[in-house]
Amino acid sequence: MRKLSLLCLLLFVAGLYQAYACRIVPRRPETDVIAPSQPPLQAISVKSHSFTTTIKNGVATTVLESLFYNPNPQVLEGTYLFPLPRGASVSQFSMWIDGKEMSAELLDADKARNLYISIVQRMIDPGLLEFVGRETFKLRIYPIPAYGDKKIKLSYQQVLPMDGNLMRYVYPLTTVGNGPQDVLGSFSFDIKITSDIPLKSVFSPSHNTKIVKEENSASVSYAATNVQPEKDVVLYISRSMGKVDLSFIPFRKKGEDGYFLLMLAPKTKTEGKEANPKDVVFVLDTSGSMVGDKMKQAKAALKYCVQLLRPEDRFNLIPFATEASPYKDALLAAGSKEIEGAVKYIEEEIEARGGTNIEEALRFALEMAPKTGERPFMVVFITDGKPTIGVTQPEEILANVKKINAQNLRLFTFGVGEDLNTKLLDLLAEENHGVREYVATGEDIEIKVSSFFEKVSSPVLSNLRIQFPSSESLRTTEVYPREFPDLFKGATVTLLGRYTGTGDQAIRLTGLLSGKNQEFVFEVVFPEEKTENDMVPRLWAVRKVGFLLDQIRLHGEESELKKEVVMLAKKFGIVTPYTSYLVVEDNIQTQNIRRDVMRPQDRPQNVPAPPSAFAPNEERSGNAFDKEAAPRAMKAESGEKSVQASQEFKKMKEAEAVDEDDRGKDKGRAGKADMRKVADKTFYLQNGVWYDSEYHTVKIDKMAKVRIQYLSNDYFKLLKEEAEIGKFLAVGTKLVLIWKNKIFEIY
Repeated sequence: MRKLSLLCLLLFVAGLYQAYACRIVPRRPETDVIAPSQPPLQAISVKSHSFTTTIKNGVATTVLESLFYNPNPQVLEGTYLFPLPRGASVSQFSMWIDGKEMSAELLDADKARNLYISIVQRMIDPGLLEFVGRETFKLRIYPIPAYGDKKIKLSYQQVLPMDGNLMRYVYPLTTVGNGPQDVLGSFSFDIKITSDIPLKSVFSPSHNTKIVKEENSASVSYAATNVQPEKDVVLYISRSMGKVDLSFIPFRKKGEDGYFLLMLAPKTKTEGKEANPKDVVFVLDTSGSMVGDKMKQAKAALKYCVQLLRPEDRFNLIPFATEASPYKDALLAAGSKEIEGAVKYIEEEIEARGGTNIEEALRFALEMAPKTGERPFMVVFITDGKPTIGVTQPEEILANVKKINAQNLRLFTFGVGEDLNTKLLDLLAEENHGVREYVATGEDIEIKVSSFFEKVSSPVLSNLRIQFPSSESLRTTEVYPREFPDLFKGATVTLLGRYTGTGDQAIRLTGLLSGKNQEFVFEVVFPEEKTENDMVPRLWAVRKVGFLLDQIRLHGEESELKKEVVMLAKKFGIVTPYTSYLVVEDNIQTQNIRRDVMRPQDRPQNVPAPPSAFAPNEERSGNAFDKEAAPRAMKAESGEKSVQASQEFKKMKEAEAVDEDDRGKDKGRAGKADMRKVADKTFYLQNGVWYDSEYHTVKIDKMAKVRIQYLSNDYFKLLKEEAEIGKFLAVGTKLVLIWKNKIFEIY
């Protein structure tokens, strides 16, 4: 029987007539006579699911709406179950039938647990295990019309728990279903936040949301179609009166090294004097290939950026083609007359013609950098081509830039189109404390460049340095990103890392604030055990894999780096050029695990990993896996594949939500998935058995082996004693799980 679990569990019990949806197990009314030849009921589908939440001073009110569809030719009845967040209270439930409102019943956690276990025993549905121990809302529903829709609306309130200055909001959306009915036709949410205390950071590690933040309010939104709700919606909100705020979010299993997510944010509203003054040189490629719409858009972007400068800033312009032609010989103060003159110059003097002399343009720009380095010096470099005039070897260009050694340099590169040297542009940014961006053919250059510069136009804390604890009792390692970026107005910097040891420790933050060096000290706790923030390990792994892949692409392949990429990709289910799906049908082979004990040699070889965006999938294409495609994409210096690789790895290095590593997932395989991600674990299906990825990456020789029959007394005893294990047992009826230093085989 296929597995299910979800945010809203609609449950219909009907003896042998069982079909699963979001979740609905249809039940014919008791008055119906079931003919022997009557076909089994089809699964109820979820057309749409959405919720809106208002969070005011730590009190959250959530209103959810779900629209279900009954594809069967008869009326159905059932029970609606929803696992409430702990401490939440239901204020309203609306499901209207002929003008009549249904009554509702709220179960406590103990009752809910016993109810679920009894249902699982009758229905053999492991998906219900996810809800063991949760406070549960229950409502009988009748009728659900034949070939008709049923819409429900539920409202509940909760007080969000506070940990120092940090609030955590969770919307229960967990599922690891493997049938096509487990896909939501559409899913969306809107969260509005208001606070009397200024908001510092609003961050979702679960979903790639759109966040708009003001000083005392914020909005968070998300919308997608054909969604498999594999993870709860998680939102962190920090509040503080200080100039800079630090939020610390750890995850650790007892007896293992820990992970942490660290968020840094300045206060949202800054006066002009509080933002560091900056120097900016805009370097624009005006070669012949930029003629037409590209040049028109680039000039518009340049005008916007210049007009965004503050009076205390300084700037210059360097258009370049066969030669570089600086607008002025030195940096200009960004006064109104200077801005007006620069805009006129951009409109009337800049035009496209000639070759591409990249080295000379960069050299002219860097030589304008002040020697003292008291303020950020930014170079915004825009080009659509490769070096064709002057110094043309990328290695020589990079060496010449390094020789100049401009103080406090941030070199931001913008590549337009695909006919350019991506490795050169990426290394220019990486080696000079900047970032790279690419504008695809047909994409609006003006929007991309102006949007970026607006984000970095107000540096609040520059020359950022973070001193983590380092002693025999506590040590932090593998922090990503490796180079800490500046902290800009309205932005949040997120860092992810590992730690060993425990205790209360101080994290020291230093940087240039309002033109002066300042230090901030934050006391944080590195716990021995804390498992609620279970998205942190996967997010850390995505960033580390992105960093490693970028190192391989830019500096050459090393076997140790490649091995580490493959290991992390398999453990956490991450798309990489070195891993691909290998689907093994249940009926092709038989499982070869001994019934008395599992041995290391019984572990399946060639454990599947996620589909690669760089090579065809064997199952989908019907062809042999192209082992040469990934190396070609990694080694390419220009062209579409090279740009794609650069953008993919940049996203991974900067990932702020775990759904960002699902880019290569084939949405059409919703009912045929052979990989599942649950909390901090990844499971792979091989020969009908779901294997915990840790079974292939940790030493298991000295672990205790526990073999338990599915739905036996021992099975439910384990479930009662270890409530948290339910979400992992829900993966399937045949399972190999690493849990608290033991190997559990469910058969």
